[in-house]
Amino acid sequence: MRELLNGSFNGKVTVPGDKSITHRAVMFGTLSKGTTHVYQPLLSEDTLDTVNCMVKLGADIDITDEKITINSPGAESLTSPKELLYTGNSGTTTRLLMGLITGLNLNATIDGDDTIKKRPMDRVSIPLEMMNAKLKLNNERFTPVEIFESKLEGIEYDMPIASAQVKSAIIFASLHNKITTVIREQEKSRNHTELMLKAFGGNIEVDDTTITVNGGNTLTPVDVTVPGDISSAAFLMVLAAIIPDSKVTLKNILLNETRNGIIDVFTQIGADMTIENIDDSLEKRGNITITYKPNLKPFTISGDIIPKLIDEIPILAVLALFLDGESIVRDAEELRVKETDRIMAVTNELSKYGAEFEIYEDGFKVLPSKLKIQDIEFKSYHDHRIAMMLIVMGIKMNHDIKIDNVECINISYPNFIDDLKSLKGR
Repeated sequence: MRELLNGSFNGKVTVPGDKSITHRAVMFGTLSKGTTHVYQPLLSEDTLDTVNCMVKLGADIDITDEKITINSPGAESLTSPKELLYTGNSGTTTRLLMGLITGLNLNATIDGDDTIKKRPMDRVSIPLEMMNAKLKLNNERFTPVEIFESKLEGIEYDMPIASAQVKSAIIFASLHNKITTVIREQEKSRNHTELMLKAFGGNIEVDDTTITVNGGNTLTPVDVTVPGDISSAAFLMVLAAIIPDSKVTLKNILLNETRNGIIDVFTQIGADMTIENIDDSLEKRGNITITYKPNLKPFTISGDIIPKLIDEIPILAVLALFLDGESIVRDAEELRVKETDRIMAVTNELSKYGAEFEIYEDGFKVLPSKLKIQDIEFKSYHDHRIAMMLIVMGIKMNHDIKIDNVECINISYPNFIDDLKSLKGR
């Protein structure tokens, strides 16, 4: 950390590929008969757990630095795995896999690490059981999840919360039987599954917040180029916005309208931000440049913007500490059941620097604070986004911060420290 202190950050960075899109591309490639190439994927612990699970179902997958190649016999030839489907720390892998396995009418057991064992899976099992899926959860809520062969039926399901993972699990479950499933969202959640299913030849219709899936179609392989993960880019966006004399360009970043909430926040605070659109083939993408600018305004976020930036809220808390006034986050109770309770983790750890908050069940208010350095150990809670948040905070405070576990960054951004050093080196 010491070499990252004292000075500005300037240059261009290509952040890792989007995690959500990488997961889905590997899964759809496995369900399609033939060869699928996934270019510029995120190769991290989470996505490699997805790859390993697909191999256990019968796909042949080859990985290089820039590409994942999936050779699959197709959905109808995949088989019940003989081994546990281990999902590590990945909630996306776990929840989507529940739908994928039930849709294939296979037997399997799914389990992850200690953090996954604490995350609620009944939000997925409830709609799947409405479809006639047969599942057994630990204490009816947690992993391990046992899935048994069953013949599914179509349902109409009103989503009680905005969750792309739950929605996607239902979509995956609906693909391989001649059934029709209708999903109605209260608020639009990230739509990568819908876009990708259409590209792979699935029969899906989207009318605002209503999604209709007509199952029983054979999927066809397509090549997928993964844009840079805006959730990873967010840490460098905030860094450039709060460190004087900094100017950072993030290349090839996902600009999907269901994920671009941080763009709205940077507009709200009056940041010096420019966006250069590249293309909008499967997913919109572009280059984002953030230049330091003093006296930025505070932000207030709640309601339908929250699903568009739920993973960025930890680093937005750091941003809020250096804005001119009080910033507010509400309607973000989903943060309580992420890799850790992120409302607790954010407020506990930043308060060690003297940050002051009003804490709510669904968010927090960031108050003007007299910040100070304390040479005590900070906790990441084994959460990659909390670890990266603390590193950015340490840099801003010009403090050689001590964090109990930074290896968890490998879950989403293995090259984070190297990218910081490259921008500092300029």
